[in-house]
Amino acid sequence: MKIPFLLSLLTVLPSLAQEPNSLSPEEKEEGFVLLFDGKSLDGWRTYKQEKAKEQWKVVDGAITLTAGGGGDLITAGSYSDFDFRWDWKIAENGNSGVMWRVAETDGPPYLTGPEYQLLDSFDKPNHKYAHELPPGNVAGSLYGLVPGKPDWSKPIGQWNESRLVVQGSKFTLYLNGQLTAEVDTASDEWKAMLAKSKFAKWERFAKEATGHLCLQDHGDVVSFRNLRIKPLKAD
Repeated sequence: MKIPFLLSLLTVLPSLAQEPNSLSPEEKEEGFVLLFDGKSLDGWRTYKQEKAKEQWKVVDGAITLTAGGGGDLITAGSYSDFDFRWDWKIAENGNSGVMWRVAETDGPPYLTGPEYQLLDSFDKPNHKYAHELPPGNVAGSLYGLVPGKPDWSKPIGQWNESRLVVQGSKFTLYLNGQLTAEVDTASDEWKAMLAKSKFAKWERFAKEATGHLCLQDHGDVVSFRNLRIKPLKAD
């Protein structure tokens, strides 16, 4: 191979990398659709509101909570069974989450929707959420139910890749390629786990057959991109 051609090839290769907020040919073939166009908040609104509050903005091609007070952000549409994938990064000492099958009730989203935890998972002096670390309520965990490990996360400032598969009564969570939680809400194991948790008396928690996806406003800066979903057939 001639050197000039090699140099030309090396110059072209970066431009062939997939752009954020776009689908690969394989994803298109599989039936994924984008939930975010990289430019606007079309298809998203604040919980129980007609549109997104001003604290939610598109910054550098990412849905970003720039300050607390924006309320939880939900999809305009509802979803039942799906394969949902997204990238996220969070501010130092930050806390957020992604909920699913959220119903718009008189209460907040977490009364119906289980939460895929997002967190600055690394221990440090004066960590604002140090109390979440010992029980394993770190990024990638099924919050309050299935603990996670801090080393699943990438360092603060880097993008993490998450995946959530919801099919019938089964929830499967992944973080950066690592399986982090797998539960079946129809199982005795789940019922026992739930009975020991703070969700035990929440009548509609994790019981909705369909609902909105929800990005949590926990008051800390957090960004999301490459949000894409593939509807699945029920088991």
